Amino acid sequence: MAPDQISSKSARYVRVPLGSRVQHPAACPFTGRKNPRSAVRIERRQMQMILPIPFLGLFRLGKVGRIVLPAAWGIAFGARVLALMALLSLAAGFGSLIWLKDEPYAWQLPFWGIAMMYICFGAEWLWLCRVRIVRIGTSSLELRFASREYAEEFCRLNDLHCHTRRTPKRATPIIVNDVG
Repeated sequence: MAPDQISSKSARYVRVPLGSRVQHPAACPFTGRKNPRSAVRIERRQMQMILPIPFLGLFRLGKVGRIVLPAAWGIAFGARVLALMALLSLAAGFGSLIWLKDEPYAWQLPFWGIAMMYICFGAEWLWLCRVRIVRIGTSSLELRFASREYAEEFCRLNDLHCHTRRTPKRATPIIVNDVG
């Protein structure tokens, strides 16, 4: 195996407490290049509950986990371009509907714009696949690093622990008051 290729067995999982300031090693977690000068924001949304309330609409309750990581210039630029392309494809789909409203196929253009938006989201997800947020807890984020060396250095700098497997999901305790 070449040194730049990392097997799936070397992935490491790290739990980072929410609201803590973390220090990053002087390397890009995506490419391994030293002293990166750009940054990338990794984000994950987790839907917990949808509440339909009559006459008001749907309320979505969920969690959002975000972390900013240093990245090489090419990785950060590619992530920004893919995020911008997603928004532009959506706007282009609806804008072309307005522009070409008299054409017989114009009704298809917004659907193609939405499809391109999701394709760009998928490409961005694949572009940043070396670091993932795998779980959003009540007090921490669990990150998966593809690079074992980067994860161990990250843990050493922040006094955290590395694991080879995801931590098991714990049951949420429910407290019930006595009626008596």
